[in-house]
Amino acid sequence: MRPLVLLLVLAVLVAGCTFRRAAPPSPHCRSGSPLAGVYHPQRLKVKSRCRVAIGTVEKVKAELYDGDIHIELRLDPGQESLLSSGNARVGGTLILEIIPWDRSRVLVPELGQRVEVVGPWVDDTAHGWNEIHPAWWISAGTIQRASADQLRRVDRLLHGLEPAAVDDDG
Repeated sequence: MRPLVLLLVLAVLVAGCTFRRAAPPSPHCRSGSPLAGVYHPQRLKVKSRCRVAIGTVEKVKAELYDGDIHIELRLDPGQESLLSSGNARVGGTLILEIIPWDRSRVLVPELGQRVEVVGPWVDDTAHGWNEIHPAWWISAGTIQRASADQLRRVDRLLHGLEPAAVDDDG
């Protein structure tokens, strides 16, 4: 009987170690759906629900259609695995997107700033490149809140009350 109890205890310990979750890569990772609040999320294939990237900002652009802030990040050496061949179409940068609902809490960096960013790492199948979308946290910059009109518009887009753009910028 004793060997059977010992075997059972050992099996429980092994199972407990096997199913333990690894700690997230950053305290800024969020629970829940990684694409919550993203316009047209079906175009994004989640490769990792939370990743960290570090680099220098090469471009910052407000997207008029969906209210996102589009950022191009030149990654620090050693992070090339975050890119796909499609990222060559944007100069080999990693695309970051700050969605309107997060603009009251995620900093918008300035051109030339070196930043760390946290968010879901996705394959944008509509554009053929990899992104952090939405960016949940950026280490430097300023808050640039979305206007009430931008928030109303994105809410209408998310609920299918606005037509999709012919050439949406993602």
